[in-house]
Amino acid sequence: MDRFTLEELKQRRLENLLGSELAILRQADTYQALKRMVQDINARPLDVADYYRTATRLGGLLFELASVTDQTIFHYFAEYIDPGKRGDVRCFRLECRDLEQQIKELEQCRAARRQLKRVK
Repeated sequence: MDRFTLEELKQRRLENLLGSELAILRQADTYQALKRMVQDINARPLDVADYYRTATRLGGLLFELASVTDQTIFHYFAEYIDPGKRGDVRCFRLECRDLEQQIKELEQCRAARRQLKRVK
């Protein structure tokens, strides 16, 4: 089992956030589709019959974003949401909620780095 210092973990987190930002810049449409899909999944019940198709589509978006660089927040979620990988129907809702929270943190980090404000 790997053990990391707090500083190493902070550095890894920063690298993953920077890699995620690069993925977003290169695949903006994919990122927007991912955000909408995650929000929709978390906002309503999902029929069990729709799970596989939904999780596969979401996993595909995540893998597309993860393919841009080796370090993103999308790598973990791609692996653990896609039912063709390690995705599990029992954990799907939890993973989607966690992904939504990570996206919020990523956007806060991006805005803070550039001192951006959201325009509606």
